[in-house]
Amino acid sequence: YGDRPRHHAEQIHVPLEDGEALAVHEELGEPLSDRAPLTILIHGLGGDHTSPYMQRIAHQLRRSGMRVWRVDLRGSGLGMKLAWRPAHAGASDDLAAVVQAAYERYPHAPIHVVGFSLSGNIVLKMLGEAASGEAHERLEWERISSALAVAPPVDLHHCANNMERPSRRIYTRYYLKMLRAQVEQRKAQWPQWLQIPNGPPLRSIRQFDARYTAPMCGFADTDDYYTRASAKEWLRAIRTPTTLLVDRHDPIVTVSSFDPTHINAESTELILTSHGGHMGYFGLDAQGKLVRWMEYFVIEHLRAKLAEGLCLGSPIVRQVQHTTPESNL
Repeated sequence: YGDRPRHHAEQIHVPLEDGEALAVHEELGEPLSDRAPLTILIHGLGGDHTSPYMQRIAHQLRRSGMRVWRVDLRGSGLGMKLAWRPAHAGASDDLAAVVQAAYERYPHAPIHVVGFSLSGNIVLKMLGEAASGEAHERLEWERISSALAVAPPVDLHHCANNMERPSRRIYTRYYLKMLRAQVEQRKAQWPQWLQIPNGPPLRSIRQFDARYTAPMCGFADTDDYYTRASAKEWLRAIRTPTTLLVDRHDPIVTVSSFDPTHINAESTELILTSHGGHMGYFGLDAQGKLVRWMEYFVIEHLRAKLAEGLCLGSPIVRQVQHTTPESNL
């Protein structure tokens, strides 16, 4: 879908129970009916509402007649000034607050939720917790028409182990570069970050989580964080029509986490691809032009929901294969 399109968006602040807030960006354009569907897009680790895939997908969905919210996770993007704590993979309470805000703003609109990578785990955890009655009592989860999780790291222990393999160093360097930049921004904004003692250079995501994420988000350590934040144990509880887009060759997310015995087959569609990498899915069209297959899939998936009358029932469970070239970040 090419370069980043120009955006006109209204910024909405969503208050959180601990007094902090999230920044949400609603795409502006031609007037829409109160019943027009609303898609909530949540970025991955180290990103924000300006991440290129977020902008391109939002632009195409708005042109298709959908409202779109691009969410900045806690302390990310323009939300940096609204929350001193960082985002983490188990922040389902934060996402539930966004969905509740969407209900209140557009009470007649079908809601679709799309999470990418880290936020895909958040989406799945929220849906499982809500459907099981374990959390989010105020969240009317039945009003969520559909959910889509792209490359969700539902087993954080396995993902952290994967990232420490020598062949994954390129990914570790990529993410640590973004995360270090965010730390410096937060130090300039929030005195709480200045209180964290400097240590040896960080060499892995696990080390970053041990120094920053776990202690600042209320976890005892990384083991506690990865155990409590992983969505894997909640997948069978999900009752919302949900699609998982997972690649067999994802260098970070282990496909074994999506064993059919872990998934509620009555509500969840698992789409397995090959050679898509992690959040890559680059391919060539008929003219030999580079295309981002993942973005195309998300857009067409949601357009299909619109054409189907917003798909309030459970989808047919299936597994399909789509081969795309292996890609790096």
